[in-house]
Amino acid sequence: MTKKIIIFGKPNVGKSSLLNSFLGKQVAVVNNYEGLTRDLKEIKLKIYENTYTVVDSPGITSCNSLIEKKIKKKTILSLEKCNLILLVIDGKKNLTSEDLEIFKIIRKSKKKTLLVFNKTEGKFNETTLNECKNLGFGLPIKISTAHMQGIDHLKHIISEILPSSNNENDLEEVKKLSIAIVGKTNSGKSTLLNSLKGENLSITGDLPNLTRDAVETTIKNNLFESRIIDTAGFNKSRSGEHNINYLFAEQTKKKIRLSRVILVLMDIDDYFERIHSKIINLVYEENRCIILAVNKIDEKKNIAEKAIINKIYSLTPQIRGLPIYFISAKKKIGLDSLILGIKKQYDTWNKRISTGKLNSWLQMLIKKNPPPLYNGKLIKLKYIVQVSTSPPKFNIFLNFRDVLKNQYKRFIENKLKINFEMNGLPLKIIYKKSDNPYE
Repeated sequence: MTKKIIIFGKPNVGKSSLLNSFLGKQVAVVNNYEGLTRDLKEIKLKIYENTYTVVDSPGITSCNSLIEKKIKKKTILSLEKCNLILLVIDGKKNLTSEDLEIFKIIRKSKKKTLLVFNKTEGKFNETTLNECKNLGFGLPIKISTAHMQGIDHLKHIISEILPSSNNENDLEEVKKLSIAIVGKTNSGKSTLLNSLKGENLSITGDLPNLTRDAVETTIKNNLFESRIIDTAGFNKSRSGEHNINYLFAEQTKKKIRLSRVILVLMDIDDYFERIHSKIINLVYEENRCIILAVNKIDEKKNIAEKAIINKIYSLTPQIRGLPIYFISAKKKIGLDSLILGIKKQYDTWNKRISTGKLNSWLQMLIKKNPPPLYNGKLIKLKYIVQVSTSPPKFNIFLNFRDVLKNQYKRFIENKLKINFEMNGLPLKIIYKKSDNPYE
């Protein structure tokens, strides 16, 4: 079992920046805005020969709002499952009553702890440093995430005091399949992640925008092991570059590009809204393996599934044939079918069609529906070959360059999807001029 490290502390002390520093890239959104991280974000990290699960946690505050209480309770409970706490302190500021409360929480957990003194670039608070030396957590480790100072030293200490015991190659397993759950705000993405994982990783509730930073974890079932990502929701409001929601929408787009399977989740009360078409089109533009689910069916008595499916298809015609599953993430209804559907869709995305079958299909197609003439001349579609999978990509050779009308190209694409059961997946067809396709 991979050992778990949790990054713990007040808001805005540099916890997410430390995670990014460990990885050498930005996986957690960072900003001067306090309280950006609301969920437990798990990442696989290799330090020398050791592999760990590192958890970026929300900041602990004394705020009494309902959402902050939920965040605090969940974060404290997460300490029970960790092997090491990295307690991050802001080296520029004085210790506060919130810091003292955090020290009590950690002492009560009785977990191995490293005190990480961040923001030590330039001048830092010597008084705070000296006070930290007397807390009983050992000597503070001075770092600067902004300047990447002390990160290697911290990694060395972690590997010395927490040797990894796992023998399997976790990092390689995670690369095999990654699933991003995307959709409008408050569609139930976080609830679905929690249900698939079997534990509460993401904060859930009726308020929109509860998930800000993407939450990642690993799930394992009888069909596959996968990295699964709960992303920040898209909303209909206009977002400027300085709007905090813009940062999370941009990160969600990045997760779409980096994931192999995209699960678009819709609320049964608003599946007909145009924003869903925009999200689906975004996935199509990135040529990802896509699957759709309509959530919260437990809130309705009679559901006209066929009518809902046809409405979704009418709003986004290119996905016609795409599997649409009806689920309740909260009640765990339909999740087994959804998991099976993800596996089938992923296998289809990776399917390779033989050249012989493709060319027999092409000749029959153009015999029944020949392409329109080009300046009075016949357009000859000579040959088709599949050049790659995931996403499926095909080359068609013809006797003229750039002469086929878009309408006929769409006709070929739709027929290819239907006849070879591509299940509404995005695919690429490249048209090439060639007298001899074997050249």
